[in-house]
Amino acid sequence: MNSSITKTLLALLLTLKELTVPLSIDEQELLQNIGQQLNLYPDDWDLIQEQLIAIIQENSALNQIYQDNKVKLDALDGRIPQELLPGLADLHKQLFGETKEIITYDGQIKGEPTNLVNPVISLTTSILLTDNQDSTVKQLAFIQEISDYLENYRFFNTYFANLDTHSTVPPSEPLIHGQTYLLFIDISPERKGIENQDIPFPDTALAQVWHDSQSLAIDVVVASKDFHIDATVKKLTLPRSGASDILQFTVKPNLFDARGYIQVDLLYRGYLLQSKQLTVLVIPTAGAEIPESLRPPQTAKITFTTTDLLTHDKLALLPERFLTVDVQVDPRDGSTDLRFLDRTQGNQELVSYSTNLQSGLGNAIARVRQKLHSMAATKEGYQFKTQGDMTLLNAWLPQLADAGRYLYRLLIPENKSLTLGDDQGEKLRAALKPDSVIQVNPINPILGLGKATIPWGLLYERKIMPPVKQLHVCEEFPHRDVDCTGCPLKDNYKVVCPHAFWGYRYAIEQLPAWTSNEGLQTPSLVWQIANNQPLYINFNVWRDFRFWQNHVPKIEQLGSVKMLIAQEIIELENIWTSYSSHLDIVYFYCHGGIDEIENLPYLQLSDDKIYSNFIEACGVNWQHRPLVLLNGCATGDYSPESYISLIDDFRAAGASGVIGTECPVPELFAELYAFTLLKRVFRGEPLGKAMLAVRREMLQQNFNPLGLLYSLYAPYEIALARAIAHN
Repeated sequence: MNSSITKTLLALLLTLKELTVPLSIDEQELLQNIGQQLNLYPDDWDLIQEQLIAIIQENSALNQIYQDNKVKLDALDGRIPQELLPGLADLHKQLFGETKEIITYDGQIKGEPTNLVNPVISLTTSILLTDNQDSTVKQLAFIQEISDYLENYRFFNTYFANLDTHSTVPPSEPLIHGQTYLLFIDISPERKGIENQDIPFPDTALAQVWHDSQSLAIDVVVASKDFHIDATVKKLTLPRSGASDILQFTVKPNLFDARGYIQVDLLYRGYLLQSKQLTVLVIPTAGAEIPESLRPPQTAKITFTTTDLLTHDKLALLPERFLTVDVQVDPRDGSTDLRFLDRTQGNQELVSYSTNLQSGLGNAIARVRQKLHSMAATKEGYQFKTQGDMTLLNAWLPQLADAGRYLYRLLIPENKSLTLGDDQGEKLRAALKPDSVIQVNPINPILGLGKATIPWGLLYERKIMPPVKQLHVCEEFPHRDVDCTGCPLKDNYKVVCPHAFWGYRYAIEQLPAWTSNEGLQTPSLVWQIANNQPLYINFNVWRDFRFWQNHVPKIEQLGSVKMLIAQEIIELENIWTSYSSHLDIVYFYCHGGIDEIENLPYLQLSDDKIYSNFIEACGVNWQHRPLVLLNGCATGDYSPESYISLIDDFRAAGASGVIGTECPVPELFAELYAFTLLKRVFRGEPLGKAMLAVRREMLQQNFNPLGLLYSLYAPYEIALARAIAHN
């Protein structure tokens, strides 16, 4: 549809609906004449539009309402869902009570003309040819539906203004070093400011939380290392429809001559609704020349949007996020910004700092994973054992705690008083109670490290006093709660407490924004696998593994399950073709890694490797939003870097999330872990809760820490829509 015609005519119809003072006889006749011209000469739109605008401008009340509606339609570029527009025959039935023959502009009689390119022209023509057009429009339900759609279709707007005059700084202009500005933020039907995308605010996610409320309190969190900002968190009042109030933050560039970045997050009760990154050019003095390579001076992009439905029941049952860790990379130098947001006390920002972690972080991550791999893959470790003891724990856990403590100190600088002021990390530890849900929301891949991930579960938050050989594991931990209440060794830094690992204290979710997101829609959260009974599991296996043939019947005995087994690529392809709309879990019990020649990630079945192009070419649409379980067994090259690129493809296929491992897992433990986890998942437990419980169970009962190897790349709450466990 021609958007100029669509916007003008729809704005006219909406204006006639809202008009309180009836049209005069002369105005009615003039509009009828417009209707006749549209009917006879629809191609002469420029001339017709000129006459129509002149009629509107003659009536000040009409013109004011028209301009308001035009702004709303401009924000949508005239895009109205086709289903809101009735057929011409339906419109005539509404107008006249019966379906009449329709005489088209070329004189042909048709029940539903198809040669009119723009259906809005035919609808508007029929309405304008009636008497008392404003009265006619008020009777038509579809006009009210379009009006409601416009009111409920809103945008997350950000724009700068001059401090003194409050006049908007156009996106075509840079900001000037040393000057103070206002950053305005609102949610409005009008798209304005430096937003270049037409991604709407996710109103549908809030549809069921309004009840009798006329407004909701949305937390707006603003952070930047390139600008001094007067506050990090403010409350925005969002009405049911229309525009919100306008928040203003005072910002002053720290930069002299470079691009700066500002991150803005919208949250409701601790749930991330939408995120936007602003990129702003700062110049040293007014009038300084701007090279073409730095234009446009102001840009913005939506980096995250949730489309999942929030409900009062869901919000009541699910834990609020106690902590958000935003991991964002500065594309200029590869430095990594970490923002820790306490979501339990008004979303106050605890820490906001940047430090160049490019080399140090990579080394610390590699060291942690090397310790994990040695513990899991050597006969001196847990390679052939699911049941451990204190002797094994004392051999391995101090090494892991030492590596995890270095990583923790890199990420959370407890002793850097210049960064945290008087806070040496106490606020952060106080906010993090056992069972807290920590949300990790990486905005960009970490430059210099490729698509690196951080093994958050291996962070060790207690101080320890090396050398490692003199450290030992606390013998009290099996008898103490996770907070070590009453433990006499709690403050002994020569004692390693398993409960100090983040993986045993907290549930950690890594949201779908952690991937590159290249070529994909803005990632969305999914909290439910839409399964029926039986539960369909696609089980993909490397046939030479020893325990898989016992693993399958054990899973089948847990509940109402249909296992679809693929040992070779052709079998996998057939399953994805035949059962794409039924799959609830896609389970890879196989090898994985990075191809040495192609340098591409893969998963390996019995006969060949699966690469990204294969997943894309299958063109699957997993309607039940299945969970993908990557149980990478007994291979020397397996870590999140081996499969993180594949998660883009899984998400594009419809996956709700992924469970992966930090390093190869011995098959003996991999089989036990998956069986124990699925037992809980089949009962309907949220995935994050089940993973935390299994990790603790393996430690407490088996003295086996390998549960720390498994990471969740999905929301904590993902669960089956219908429990399928046998009683």
